[in-house]
Amino acid sequence: MERLKIDDFLKYRFLSGVEYAPDGKHATFVVSKADLERNGYLSWLYLYDADTGTTRQLTTGGQEKSFAWLDNDTIIFPGMRDETLKRRTEAGEPWTILYTIDIRGGEAQEYARVPAKVKKMKPMADGRLAMVCEFNNDMPNPHDYQGEEKEKVLAMLREENDYIVGDELPFLRQGMGVQNGLRSRLFLFDRRDSSLLPISQKWANVDFFSVRGDEIIYAAMPFEKEKPLMYSCGVYCCDVKSGTVRQLLRDDTYRFRYMDYLGDEIGIAASDMKRWGPNENPYFYTLTHDGELKLRAKNEESACSYVITDCRYGSGSAEFRHLDGDVYYLSGRGGSAVIRRLNADGTFEDLTDEDGVVDCLAVTRDEILCVAMRDTQLQELYSLKNGVLRQVTHFNDWVTQERTVSTPEHVTFENDGYTLDGWVMKPIDFDPSRKYPAVLDIHGGPKCAYGPIFYHELQYRANHGYFVIYCDPRGSEGRDNEFADVINKYGTIDYEDLMKFTDECIARYPQIDTERMGVAGGSYGGFMTNWIICHTDRFRCGASQRGISDQVAHFATSDTGYRFPMNQAMGANIWEHHDAFWNGSPLKYADKCHTPTLFIHSNEDYRCPLSDGIEMYTALKYFGIDTRIVIFKGESHELSRSGRPTHRIRRMKEITAWLDKYLTPDCNQ
Repeated sequence: MERLKIDDFLKYRFLSGVEYAPDGKHATFVVSKADLERNGYLSWLYLYDADTGTTRQLTTGGQEKSFAWLDNDTIIFPGMRDETLKRRTEAGEPWTILYTIDIRGGEAQEYARVPAKVKKMKPMADGRLAMVCEFNNDMPNPHDYQGEEKEKVLAMLREENDYIVGDELPFLRQGMGVQNGLRSRLFLFDRRDSSLLPISQKWANVDFFSVRGDEIIYAAMPFEKEKPLMYSCGVYCCDVKSGTVRQLLRDDTYRFRYMDYLGDEIGIAASDMKRWGPNENPYFYTLTHDGELKLRAKNEESACSYVITDCRYGSGSAEFRHLDGDVYYLSGRGGSAVIRRLNADGTFEDLTDEDGVVDCLAVTRDEILCVAMRDTQLQELYSLKNGVLRQVTHFNDWVTQERTVSTPEHVTFENDGYTLDGWVMKPIDFDPSRKYPAVLDIHGGPKCAYGPIFYHELQYRANHGYFVIYCDPRGSEGRDNEFADVINKYGTIDYEDLMKFTDECIARYPQIDTERMGVAGGSYGGFMTNWIICHTDRFRCGASQRGISDQVAHFATSDTGYRFPMNQAMGANIWEHHDAFWNGSPLKYADKCHTPTLFIHSNEDYRCPLSDGIEMYTALKYFGIDTRIVIFKGESHELSRSGRPTHRIRRMKEITAWLDKYLTPDCNQ
């Protein structure tokens, strides 16, 4: 077997968005891969046959990232296969071409041209499509003009691309660029005349919507010029025939995780954020069409799949489903994520074990389909029938068959009354009589989690001769609300947990060379890397990626605006508690740092802006510490997971070279 290589991720297949046809006899899912030649990603639709349990490729265009079932035999999906219209969209004219394909055979056919950027869509009973489209309320719509006037508008839009204008919060958004005035609005589209009939408010973002007969329910967050502090949504009901819209639940109460029809009522998973802030795990409710909200079940546990890896790509992955009065959803459990069911009687039931992570699911009465990562395997499609989970696809089997893979070993340890989870990956070809360098890796979030699933970067590190150690300190996902609470505690209890875990690993694995230890992490993990290098000299080098260094500046520079520090980090604003913000900033302690550190940032990262990386880099340079900064142009906060393939390779090479410079691993690479 060969050792895992940096660029092996180019051959991985990433699965997402599984969805059954209305009759449950077939399902479709998206398969994506990196493409080095185009320096991007390709995606296709695949079909699952429930009778035979087999799959086959359905489309070949390479740009099919999302879809909807039009009927039991027809799939509709957006694309752009018309070069003339493609050039017009590049010139600023918003268009989406919808195609259909018959699963029984034949090529994809153009179905309609929508004069907008379509994000989600669902078919109505009358043949129209309910769809969420992006519209910028601050800019004229070129489709409202003709002839010379239209050309003037397009010229103005092209000129506007040279500027960033903001008069609302947020005006920049991670991975999406300029968001000023931009809203995701719900429309009814009629292909007979290509008309778009607006349903939701002009100044509202629609997060969830569902259709039944001639009715649409949707959850929307209305705001004009500033998003509400608490991220809450209202619930609305539209009678399509009469065109009337009724508000069923007010806007300022709950943050939603899920909303859909549930029998004769509306099922909701939401939190009021009063106890633990916006990250509070949701309770389950039902909402009547008369606007009566009823608590169905309290829930203190995780209701999402937040175990992180760099081996996912794609959107539209559902974490909640409903059937016959039951709600199926994903629940994080330490380093795993299981399928859980809320039964009609209000009881909870786990349907899968804690071996691995489920990323998305689709449900029928006879079967559950899910995309999952199990047994150190990459993503595959699985079928759950009668309590038995069967692997359906084998896109990525070659990885464990042809490449050396280190199996993560589970480490539990006690700290401050908590039992915490961590994992250790031994170097490939581990020899217990030798000493090896080690790297402590720290995840983002903080309300994310590590687990024993396949993580390309960490596996490559083990293949390169390192011990890789990583854990879920307090603040991580996969436990109850109290465990996840680190408001105004950054750099305290989490730092203690990470250091105690490091001590535990050294005690259990005497082959770890304590003179050759490094620390690395991204986002919140970047913050913790910055914090650690300023509070201990036990690590010979660090690699800080897209991390916060200055909590004071971050209050007003991140796309989360002041909401994240007020509701999830510091619990206040910088005027009321300026000292707390500065005391919680790694930059304050940079004069205590002696650790050579690499900083990696992206110039279009609006979540943890480039200024954070530059501040810390400059401070270390000022104090004479060996440091280096690498800035990736045109990349966002997602560089390590969905950045351009060439940039992902360069990033890993930079980190590897920096670690090798100070930790000198023995390897055959």
